[in-house]
Amino acid sequence: MIHAFTGDPFLARRALRQAIRDAGVPRESLAEYDEELTADMLARELRQAGLFGGVQAFLNFDQAFQGQAGVTPRKEAMKALQDTPDDALVFVLDSSATEARKKQWRALGQLTDLPTPRFDRLVGWVKSELEAFGTQFDRDVPATLTDMFGEDIPGLATEIEKLSVLQEPLTADRVREIVNRPASRSAFDLIDAMLDGRVDTAVAVARNLLDAGEPAPKILGALSWQFALIAHAVAMFERDGRVDKAVFARERRVAPFVAGKATGYARRFDMEDVRVMINGLLDAEVAVKSGGRNPRWAVESLALQLASRHAR
Repeated sequence: MIHAFTGDPFLARRALRQAIRDAGVPRESLAEYDEELTADMLARELRQAGLFGGVQAFLNFDQAFQGQAGVTPRKEAMKALQDTPDDALVFVLDSSATEARKKQWRALGQLTDLPTPRFDRLVGWVKSELEAFGTQFDRDVPATLTDMFGEDIPGLATEIEKLSVLQEPLTADRVREIVNRPASRSAFDLIDAMLDGRVDTAVAVARNLLDAGEPAPKILGALSWQFALIAHAVAMFERDGRVDKAVFARERRVAPFVAGKATGYARRFDMEDVRVMINGLLDAEVAVKSGGRNPRWAVESLALQLASRHAR
């Protein structure tokens, strides 16, 4: 049986580990293949299964085929998996699988697809995670956590687990007090400075976050969440000529303070401002993830670019 896990890298890997535990497979008996994975290696492993009993393997497609040109090696490996014996147990991590590849995994066995929860779904995911730990919490706690962490799924999961240890009813204020997350706390300060055209302040806030030890990807993640809210508010304002803070908070499932900030920006910007803002963020994220630019400079240059635009 083949069990493939796709979607968000953190959620897919977490679900895979749980599936291995549920199957009762000892870690030492699980053959693992990552960088060195080839179709020939898979074929040999499956042939041995027929001779010495069911194989138990973990195939890490996220790290496999490194240095192998094109998509042929992956296709050949998946073709080899068509001969998987019924008594074999093969776990596959393929978080970047395309829709076509997901369809192939479904044909080969069982697929668990866990896309990154975004926007409204993210609040629902946080709520379900809190409930899974048996944590008691006020209604606005899930939205507060998403406002603080954005789409940092590993960070959210870690924080939710830490909060559960307290074994106390949680309020939004209590969560802010415990988490004390610099990148989230200062995200609006950074946005305010950038979009008010205060160049020195914007760069200083960005540097303070980096000096406090916040990784560049987490800072960009916090900004991404807030920029998405601003874009939605601007779209509502251009469509209706107004944007109601209470309606916005309800639709986006965010705290009133966050809704107030986002709707306030909507009255000052148009979609061209949003386009420049999002493009700048995307450029910074690509630079950080590709290693093409120093992560620190990527964050600082984003602050400088947007603040300079609005200063003009």
